[in-house]
Formats: sequence, structure tokens, C-alpha cells
Amino acid sequence: MKEDGTGSTPRRRRRDREPLPNFVDTAATAPNATGDIRNAVEHLAIEPTHENIARRAYQLFEDRGREHGDDLKDWLQAERELRDQAVVGVIGRILAMGEPYAAA
Repeated sequence: MKEDGTGSTPRRRRRDREPLPNFVDTAATAPNATGDIRNAVEHLAIEPTHENIARRAYQLFEDRGREHGDDLKDWLQAERELRDQAVVGVIGRILAMGEPYAAA
């Protein structure tokens, strides 16, 4: 007990240790609507790689006559196309398996 009678001083965290994780930001990244949660087919679909997206975006750039200024549009379109192809591929594999998913 301290001389003033208030009890012991709380232990202080050593400064050479890693700081405690900040869990406040975690709630903001959690899905907050049904649209943010992937369905089973999307979950099984393989995400396109950075390289595959870049390759497809460059093809779109060339298809447009190599006009500069729409790189973000090309990238997003390439990403969307490749993700859609992945989902269609998963659906095809599920249907090829037969029962019980073929009836769905």
C-alpha cells in the first residue's frame, strides 16, 4: 500500500512490447448487409490474380485502340469479367457433379 493509502500503483506496460491491437476498426470491416456476404458459389470461385486482371485490362486497352485515360475503367471491367467467369465455372462444376445440386 502506498503512503497515501490509495493502494498499489497499476502495472505499466513495457514500452518495448508490441502495442495492443485496435479492435475498434474490426467492426467497420464486418459485413453489415446481406449484399456484403458472399453466397456459396461466390465463396468457391477462385479470385482472379493481379496478373490475370492486368493482362485482361491491357487487352481491353488494346481493343479500344490504345487510347489512354480509361485505365481504371479497363481494370474494373477486367476484374468483373474474370470474377463472373470464375462463378460460371463453379456453377458448371457443381452441375456436372449431379445430385444433390443439379435439382437446385
